[in-house]
Amino acid sequence: MIRALIVLLLAAWLTPALAVPAPFSAVYSVSRDGLIVGEARETLEIAHKRYHLESTLTPLGVVAVFLKETFKQSSSGEVGPAGFRPQQYTYQRSLKTDKNIDARFDWKTKTATFRFDGKSESKPLPNALQDRLSLFYQLKYWPKGKDKLLIPMSNGKGITEYTIVRAGEETLTLPAGTFHATRYVRERTPDNDGITVWISDKLAAPVKIVIDGKKGEQTEQVLTHVTSE
Repeated sequence: MIRALIVLLLAAWLTPALAVPAPFSAVYSVSRDGLIVGEARETLEIAHKRYHLESTLTPLGVVAVFLKETFKQSSSGEVGPAGFRPQQYTYQRSLKTDKNIDARFDWKTKTATFRFDGKSESKPLPNALQDRLSLFYQLKYWPKGKDKLLIPMSNGKGITEYTIVRAGEETLTLPAGTFHATRYVRERTPDNDGITVWISDKLAAPVKIVIDGKKGEQTEQVLTHVTSE
């Protein structure tokens, strides 16, 4: 009993007790190597200590001529003072539905189940796992005194350990306004994309995301409009 209390006290000290984020709706401009290729609309719903995140990407410009479908991601689960704990992640394409992904995270049995390409796989569920959507929102709950974290992340097909560094604070002027933000970085390697995300102290939503692809391409997602409830 005493040991359990000590663990709880340490967890409370290491992890900032932040308020549950307010629901919002955000719009992002998405570019690839400087060319606008799409628009992403992202929403966060909160109710009864649960969350639902949804992000829909719609191709624009020249890309829309050749790619006439939408791409939707969703993440849902529990949310509280320690942040997000996903229970389901999905990836859906409006036309090529055979590419759809459905991942379930059972925290009672510590099992992650992945359904994709017509098959189902199960793996042990590591503590503190995040998915491709919830990861960016969990960064706001970064532990005190830590410059680097190893975070298990799921893309819906499996689990990869991300090394993320807290890289300092900056002021960004974007179409949605001027934001004081903290920059978090996952370095690019020959096998993995690099990711840089800016998290504002004012918003739950990331204000900017840059993905440096393994082949040298760069994808940028910039906040253009946000409405908080």
